[in-house]
Amino acid sequence: MKTALVRLSRSAAPPPVPKFFKDVDMSLAHFLVRGQAISLYRQILRCTKGLDKQSAREIRDFARSDFERYRNERDLDKIRSLISSGKQQMHSLQASVELAHGSGR
Repeated sequence: MKTALVRLSRSAAPPPVPKFFKDVDMSLAHFLVRGQAISLYRQILRCTKGLDKQSAREIRDFARSDFERYRNERDLDKIRSLISSGKQQMHSLQASVELAHGSGR
């Protein structure tokens, strides 16, 4: 019985490595900043919920193209600057959406 367990444990393949762990150049700081960027992207997508379909689509496409343009950026200072700029643009978008909803009533 014991030899069967040892044999099974040796022959079992290790679980697959998640895609984001395969990037060997990613430090902890890069990993954390990546999470901030994903969070910002999701917040921007949430801002489009109350808009008409065409406007929401344009904003989503614009945000996606910006995030894709800087997808391979490795400089932490540049990434942090982009996130800060993106947050300012998102707050501006939120204010515009709230203003549009407020005047539509």
